Amino acid sequence: MDFDIKIGLKKERTVKTDSNQTTTFLWEGENVLSTPSMISEMEETCRLLLKEFCLKQSDWDSVGTIVNIKHLAATPVGSKIKLEAIIESTEGRKVMFIINAYDEIEKIGEGKHERFIINVPKFREKFEEKRRRLLN
Repeated sequence: MDFDIKIGLKKERTVKTDSNQTTTFLWEGENVLSTPSMISEMEETCRLLLKEFCLKQSDWDSVGTIVNIKHLAATPVGSKIKLEAIIESTEGRKVMFIINAYDEIEKIGEGKHERFIINVPKFREKFEEKRRRLLN
C-alpha cells in the first residue's frame, strides 16, 4: 500500500481540558493538566493528521510507538490548549512528528512522536491470537 505522506504536513487542533485530565496530588480538587493527558492529546493530534490527510481508507490507522515529550508549564483544568503536529520524516510505515502544545499564555509542551501505520484487520487478528495465547 502506498501512502501519500508529505514532509511538513501540519495539523492544529484546540481542546478544552477537563477534570478527567488532572493531576490531583498537588492539592485538593481539580487542578493541573497531567503530563499523560497532554501526551495523549498530542498523540491524537498526530493520529488525526494521518487519518485526515494520508490514511483515508477505514482499514488503515496508526499506533504510537515512541514518545519523547517535555512538559514545560502547568495549565489549569478548564483551559483551552492548542496542539500542533508536523510530519518531520517517514521511513516505510514509520512516521515521525514534531509536536507542540500551548495554552492561551505560553508553550506547555514540545517533543517528538513516532507512529506506525497499521492495517486494522491484520493488527486485530494478531492481537486476538496473542490474547488467546496469554489468557487461555
